[in-house]
Formats: sequence, structure tokens, C-alpha cells
Amino acid sequence: MRTRREFIGMGSAVSLAASAALLRSIEAWSASAGWSDADEAARDEAYWRSVARAYMSDGRYLVLNGGGNNPLPRDVVDALARYDGFAAMQPRPNNGQLATRIDLHRKRLARHLGCDEEEIAITRNTTEGLNIVTNGVTLAAGDEVVYTSFDAHYAAQPLRLRAARQGIVLREAEIPIPATDDEVVRRVTSAFTPRTRLVIASHVADGWGYILPIRRIADQAHRRDIAVLADGALSFGHLVCNVRELGCDYYVSSLHKWLCAPLGTGVMYVRRELIAGLWPLYGADEPRSADIRKFEEIGTRSGATIAAIGKALDFYEAVGPERKEARLRYLGNYLLERLAKMPGVRCFSDGDPARRGSLLRILLDGRKGPDVEKILREEYAIWTFGNFGPPWDGIYVSPNVFNLTADLDRFVQAMREIAA
Repeated sequence: MRTRREFIGMGSAVSLAASAALLRSIEAWSASAGWSDADEAARDEAYWRSVARAYMSDGRYLVLNGGGNNPLPRDVVDALARYDGFAAMQPRPNNGQLATRIDLHRKRLARHLGCDEEEIAITRNTTEGLNIVTNGVTLAAGDEVVYTSFDAHYAAQPLRLRAARQGIVLREAEIPIPATDDEVVRRVTSAFTPRTRLVIASHVADGWGYILPIRRIADQAHRRDIAVLADGALSFGHLVCNVRELGCDYYVSSLHKWLCAPLGTGVMYVRRELIAGLWPLYGADEPRSADIRKFEEIGTRSGATIAAIGKALDFYEAVGPERKEARLRYLGNYLLERLAKMPGVRCFSDGDPARRGSLLRILLDGRKGPDVEKILREEYAIWTFGNFGPPWDGIYVSPNVFNLTADLDRFVQAMREIAA
């Protein structure tokens, strides 16, 4: 008779085999489909159904919050559980062994971000990266930092603390809704003064999905010797990103969002020439070192969480960054086309599909965003996000590749019923 432990082990092996088989089938399909381009792949619903099956879900909610927390691919979940068990058996050597994979991920993330591996640090989320940069740049009393109104919450929080303690000056560049690229650049650069030392702008605006012209902002900033921090919380794993092409000096993102890596994983890029001059957030043996690893000296970390980043990257590469971006854009357009003319519903998104990601801000006349979010969750089992205040009091939805067009049809029908 088999023991309970043997049955558990068999179940784990079956789960591992199943998740690995799903990943192999996606890799094979991606390699042999013969699509003419990424846009054709984006419309192949049968292919994306196989991708969706590779994600974990208990079916409780239809998740349309890709810009926040996502279900994970089965391969990532299986690996995380396996690595956690391995670390728990002999924490000191085993956890350390898993944590050494950080350098492998550094290389792979650098390839996806178009930079050198020695310019990449593995953080725990975008917020940590923002805090490292905003606290680490050398600023004196009276020096100024400019940020956009899209960055008035997350990026501005550590800045306000530093302003209160050290007397730096903060300038917010208000970006109108909607705004052309020319208007965005004009608004940001008009806030520059001779005392401006740093400018912060989101690559993809939180809650709106607008893709900001980071390169144009960076070019203007660098002419004035101003450093540029791009908040990529909603861009990496969503758009094909290249920090060299963006022209930014610093770039921070979360890996648990669009990449669908475990919670507690993020990435930070620092241009090589600036590493030595950027203070680490936590104490380090050599705080003025030019080694990017000084930003990772935060004490004991979960080796399992670090190691599982590799499985998320495997999945991302199997699907293909260009195909994923095209699919997400397709899903966003699919929603926009069906909601744009619905009575009582207002959608805010850029008119140019190339300037928007897979996020839509949606307002219902006479309804508050949190109320709509609650109705969708409790009556329709659809998970969205909606805690914005006036005048943009609505919800935002951001489908991911585990969503099919049938899921979006379900959401559209729910909105039609609520609006009516």
C-alpha cells in the first residue's frame, strides 16, 4: 500500500508533467504556426485558448486586472512550490543555492530590456525600485524633481518624504486627458528650471493605458543635464521594452504584473555610468561601488521566489514578446470597439492604437467606480479595479493573455446590463 507521502509525490509529479507539457505545446505551436506577423497571431483564438489553459485559476472570478495582480502560469506555480519545499528541507544551503539563479535571470532580463546584464538589479517590486532611485540620487536643498500627474501617487510618495526632510522642491506636470505626445512633452519640459535634477514619467500611465513619449522627454531632459527615471510598472511584459531606445537613465518595474512572475519580484535598470553615484536604499558594504548588486543587499530573501522568475521568463519567451504585445493590444481594441457606442458608458483611451496599451478607463453615467467594481465582483464574478475619485470616477480593465474574447463578451454584457 502506498503511503500518503508517496501519493502526494505522485500528484506533484503529475502536476509537473502536465504543466511542462502545456509549455512545450505552446512552444511548438508558436514555432510552427506560420503566422505572417504578430497581428495575425493575435487573432488566432485557438492558440490563445491553449495559452489560457496554461494558467492557474480556481474559476471564482473572471480576472480583468492584468495591470495589477495576475494568476500565474501553472509552470511558475509548480516551480515555486517545488523550490519552497527544497529550501525548507535545508534552509541555509538550499535557499542560498536557489538564490544564486539571480545572475541567470539578470542576463535574461537584460536581453529583454536591451541593456547590459551589469545594469540590472532584481528588486521586489516597482515601489522598491522607485524608492532606491528617488532616495539614492544626490540632491541638495533647493534642487528640483519634476514628475507627471500620472506619477503623483507612487513615485511622488518617497519624494514628498525627502522634500520634508531635506528641502528638495517638487514640481508636478499636469497632463490633460486626452493629450497628444507634443502636449505631454510640452507640459513636462515647461516644468524644468535650472535647478531641476531629475524627471520621473510613467512609461504606461496607471489606470489609463497611455504610452508616454519617454524618449522625447529624455532627449529634452538630457540637453539640460537632467536624469530620467521611467516608471515601467505597467510596461515590462506588456510592451516590448528597450531602455536604450527609451533613453532613460533609470527604469523600474514589477515582474509579478504582466510577466506573471511570483509576488515579490521586480527589476531595476541603472545606466552603468550612474551606478556608483546612486546610493543604495539599504546599508551595503560598498555603497559607492559600481556593482549593480549593491542594490540587492537587503538581507535574507526567498530563494524559491527568485528561482521561479526563470519559469515566468520561459513562459514569456514561449509565447513571444511581440505576439504578447499584439494580443494585448488586440484585446484592448476588442473591448473598446464594443463599449465605445454603448449608451451610458464612456471609454477613455488614446485614438492611436500604437499609443495605448491593454488598459481602458471606463465610466458609467451616474455610477461611482467603487460601486461598479462591487457590482461586477459580487453579481457577475468579474474582477476589475475602480477606486478613482472625481472627475474620472470609473473603473479600469486590463485583459491579459489568459483572457479570451468570450471573456470580454461576458464583461461587455455585464456592463450593458449595469448601464441599463
